[in-house]
Amino acid sequence: MNANNTIKRCLVFVVALSGIMVTQAQDRLFTYTYQSTVLNKGQRELESWNTIRTGREDFYVRYDNRTEYEIGLGSNLQTAFYLNFSSKTSTMMDDSIKSLSTENEFGFSNEWKLKLLDPVAHPVGLALYAEVGIASNEFDLEGKLILDKKIGNLTIAFNGVYEHEFAPYYKNNELEWNTEQKLDGLLAFAWSFSPRFHLTQENTFKNVFLDGNIAHSALYSGLGFSYTLDKFWLNFTVLPQVASFKGSTNSGLNLNEYEKVQFRLLFSYMF
Repeated sequence: MNANNTIKRCLVFVVALSGIMVTQAQDRLFTYTYQSTVLNKGQRELESWNTIRTGREDFYVRYDNRTEYEIGLGSNLQTAFYLNFSSKTSTMMDDSIKSLSTENEFGFSNEWKLKLLDPVAHPVGLALYAEVGIASNEFDLEGKLILDKKIGNLTIAFNGVYEHEFAPYYKNNELEWNTEQKLDGLLAFAWSFSPRFHLTQENTFKNVFLDGNIAHSALYSGLGFSYTLDKFWLNFTVLPQVASFKGSTNSGLNLNEYEKVQFRLLFSYMF
């Protein structure tokens, strides 16, 4: 009987360890919403972010790519470095004649993420996130409060995000700085059908403040999935705009500041 109990305990330990190994290869189930988990010390991860945004009053397509190198530093701390590229093609109007114009931007970002509470060991997972971004035409600072919880097959995550952007411009031959503040709330759910496949649902409430007042506000809500294979994982989400609360321009949607729909694909390899 004791031998049987020992064998059963060993089997349970092996199964649990396998689940942990799969989880370690996937530090996020969502494409827009962050979770509190961080890489272990010495773990490294290479991620590719690909986002397509489209749907405005006239023709508009924007492609964003972020290539991220992530490093676990230990003590529940990780950092990451991003190379950012963005290409935007939109409609221009010149003397009532429409044409298309394409703009390309490059930039660099550095993030720091500190896990304070674990979503399994504690009542709720908690992490703090900070990021600084630098480009030739813009500088931005971003902070996140990250909460998440795993209940059986269900994972719930919430992010409160504050971003402050600084962009230079000239006024009367004097260099000035245009500032824009953003305050977003993200709520996401994931249901695990297996340790490798998850169905996800994400909601993003976006707000832009100019001179202390809300200038734009919209809600996005969409579905996606997450798939993990050993040290590789892939996440995909379709995120349409479902309502606008400030700056509505077309059928109740804000198509000046935001797009009608976004598609995001993330894939990563841990080594």
